[in-house]
Amino acid sequence: MVITKRVKLYFPTQEMESLFKNRADKVTKCVNYWIDVIRSKESTKLKDLQGKPYFKARNDFNLDSNTTQLAEYFAIRMVRRGKKRRMDSPYLSKNLLLVKSLKIIDSKIGFLVGDKKRYWVRFSGEELPKGILRESIVKKRNKEWFCHLLFKIELPKEKKYKRCLGVDLGIAKTAVIADWNGNNTRFFNGEPYRFKKNHYYQLRKKLQSKIKQGNVYKLLKRISEKEANWVKNENHRISKEIVQMAVKNKRNIALEKLTGITGRLKVNRKTRKMLKGWSFSQLDTFIEYKAKLAGIKVVYVDPRETSKTCPKCRYSSRSNRRTQSVFKCRKCGYESNADRVGAMNIALRGTELLASQ
Repeated sequence: MVITKRVKLYFPTQEMESLFKNRADKVTKCVNYWIDVIRSKESTKLKDLQGKPYFKARNDFNLDSNTTQLAEYFAIRMVRRGKKRRMDSPYLSKNLLLVKSLKIIDSKIGFLVGDKKRYWVRFSGEELPKGILRESIVKKRNKEWFCHLLFKIELPKEKKYKRCLGVDLGIAKTAVIADWNGNNTRFFNGEPYRFKKNHYYQLRKKLQSKIKQGNVYKLLKRISEKEANWVKNENHRISKEIVQMAVKNKRNIALEKLTGITGRLKVNRKTRKMLKGWSFSQLDTFIEYKAKLAGIKVVYVDPRETSKTCPKCRYSSRSNRRTQSVFKCRKCGYESNADRVGAMNIALRGTELLASQ
């Protein structure tokens, strides 16, 4: 399994930053050159791209063999990704630097940048995983430099647990986790999420009325990036806690099949627009890959009627859910938080699914 960790770089001198900037400019032009070659050859096979195009790239952009090959492989991946999406691969608009043979010692990364000299740059970020460090990407973003480190990690053997921890995703509560019997319940409050989403929504709404003025497009893009980064960090935090709880209690994780969830939610137009970027699927993806790293199995279940079915007597009725947050069974009288009941039912369905496999 290959995972990416992004770290922030701090260059010790202005000269070193200029060196990386110039190098990134050459590499970006080289990648765009390879995209043109691939289009003209109408092939992404390496054997069709060897010979004259390779030597032309080395001479025109004054790059070493390793960097030229990395640019070629990167262009091939871009074109293949475009074909999967049934669209032409776009050219790179922002400069990036492709690097290989990195060394990491303490809080410094050693880069080989063409002339066989290693440049050491201080970095900050999350704790790095233990694995084989592969080729990585250096980018400049909003006057700051980042390195996207790629690690190939050997996954641990999957643990054979019989029961599941259910995860219910929603609006009032971003996520609720619980066992089939209601134990190990944990609520993740959705209020900060809603506040942030509404804040950025209102900000964009004000700016869109001034769309013809100055650098409004750039400002809108910066706002979207800030919002996406905040959501991503929150999803990382929540997914980490969910997986840690599953490991602690020796449980698998049961998630909802979320296809078309925003279409199923009964909310007003304003809330629906705000929820378009809610990133339920991103949270699922983070939970899944963190679970794999911990050796925990993830199963997906049908979420229909999970918040309207009694986890004790299995009686299902719309009237069981009195309000958004209150669940009370009409048959046996069991009462609890509706989102917690949803998580309990998801856990039960996940356990039944595993038992049937």
